[in-house]
Amino acid sequence: MTIKIKKATGEIADFDESKLLNSLLRSGADPEHAQAVVKEVILKIKPQMSTRKIYRLAHKFLRRYNKASVLRYSLKEALLKLGPSGYPFEKYVGELLRNNGYDIKVGTILEGKCVSHEVDVYAENKEEIILIECKYRNSAQGSHDVKTALYVHARHQDLRIPIKKEHPEREIEGWLVTNTRFTEDAVQYAECSGLKIVSWRYPRKNSLEKMIEKKKLYPITVMSNLNTQQIKTLIGSNIILMKDFAQMDHQSISRVLSISSRKAAAIRKQARELCGF
Repeated sequence: MTIKIKKATGEIADFDESKLLNSLLRSGADPEHAQAVVKEVILKIKPQMSTRKIYRLAHKFLRRYNKASVLRYSLKEALLKLGPSGYPFEKYVGELLRNNGYDIKVGTILEGKCVSHEVDVYAENKEEIILIECKYRNSAQGSHDVKTALYVHARHQDLRIPIKKEHPEREIEGWLVTNTRFTEDAVQYAECSGLKIVSWRYPRKNSLEKMIEKKKLYPITVMSNLNTQQIKTLIGSNIILMKDFAQMDHQSISRVLSISSRKAAAIRKQARELCGF
C-alpha cells in the first residue's frame, strides 16, 4: 500500500523508500545497515507524517550502527542550526571557499559603478573573483523566489564593472547560496542570466551538500549535544568546521567549551572519524 507523507513545502506525496535509502547510503552507512534502517522506518511511518519526523526516525535507528554516519545524515538539520542570524552561515560558506583554495573576506563593503554594496563573502584566487550573497533560513519550509535572484544579479552586475576594470585578467562570478531551496523560476532565471545559484540538491553535480561532502567540510552543528551558547562561542572563535575539532587537542576543546576532558576527547574522536583523520 502506498503511504502518503507531507514534504517540507507542505505538499502531500507518495513515500519513496529509494530516496530514504539513497540518503542513508550518502551518509556513509553500509548497504546492509541502510536497508535495515529503511525497514524499521517503514514500520513506524503513519499517513501524512512529515518528512522531518521520518528523518528523525531514520536518524534514531541509524545511531545504532554508525555514529559517523549519523553525523553525516544530520547535515541538512545542521545547516538549519547555523543561526539565528545569517552571519554564521556566511562564515560557514566562506570556510567552504577557503578550503577550496580561495582567500576570503566575510561582510565587506565594495563600491559598484552606481552605489556601494555589502558582499557577504568575497572569494578570490589568481584566476577568479567570486561575489557571494548568502540567504539563510532556519526552517526547511519555503523557497527563495525569482525576486531574490533578480535583486542579487543586479547588485553583482553593478559591482562587476569596477572590479573587472581593476582586475581585467580575472573572471568575475556572482553566486547566490542558500541552505534550503530555490523556486523553479529562480532556477530558470539564474540559468538564463549567468547567476550561479547553489542550494540543497542544486545544481545536481555541485549542490551545497556535495560541496560539503566532497572534502568532508561538515559544520560543527552536526553535533546534537552542543547547545546554542556553545555553538555561538565556537563560531565567535572561528571554529566552524568539524575539521577544526579534528585538528585540535582535547585540552583545547575542553577549554573553549568549558567541558570535561573526557567529553572533549569524545568530541575530538567523533570529529576525526567523521572527517577521515
